[in-house]
Amino acid sequence: MKTIGKALANKIAMIIIILLVVVIGFFAIKYFIPNLFGGTTSSQYKTIVKKFSQESELVVAGAESETTASHTFTNDNIKSWPNWAKPIVSVVVGRNVTVSVPIKTEFKLELKGITSKDVNIKNNVLTFRHPITVEVDSQQNGLIKANNSDGIVDKIVDAATSGAKAQEFLDNKTQETISKTSDNVMNDSERQTKVLKFAQEDLENLLNLGSKEHLSVELHQKDLKFINIDKTN
Repeated sequence: MKTIGKALANKIAMIIIILLVVVIGFFAIKYFIPNLFGGTTSSQYKTIVKKFSQESELVVAGAESETTASHTFTNDNIKSWPNWAKPIVSVVVGRNVTVSVPIKTEFKLELKGITSKDVNIKNNVLTFRHPITVEVDSQQNGLIKANNSDGIVDKIVDAATSGAKAQEFLDNKTQETISKTSDNVMNDSERQTKVLKFAQEDLENLLNLGSKEHLSVELHQKDLKFINIDKTN
């Protein structure tokens, strides 16, 4: 009888030990292992990194800037213009020519090369461990026109610069102005705040597209590194 009771006690003890091991194992898998990856599983990281790599470059919708910049060609500059521009040279000799350059600036998030080491996910909130590169890209957005300071001169300038060849030439000549516009826009604190807001929204839309789980993206100003890709040497 004692032997039976002892065997029964041993079985009960074994069952209790097994239950404890199962419970401990369950909580270890649920809490400890995911924390090794910052609060999520490695497969979720792979999915997120894959989405970043597929997009490569994300234009921040709604953060673009449109402005008109002025560019002045001095008399010495004008003398070196090609033959098709001689009508301008003959009229404006001795004076400078100022043109208006319509410029549109876009902001693009460089997502290519982001790995699981660059992001952290906890409680369905994604943050970045390293700054994301934001390419600041300004382009001519419309015809370059002479300012209306002198009617006679400006009509001749507009006539000589309205063709595609002339516009291409002027675009090359005004690249410095376009680059300066990128500098001005990217260093504007209000524009940076706007880019931050829309970048956060666009990243969330990208990550949650076709996903059952909703991820939030948390960005701070230090997470964005603005680069002027129009910079001239």
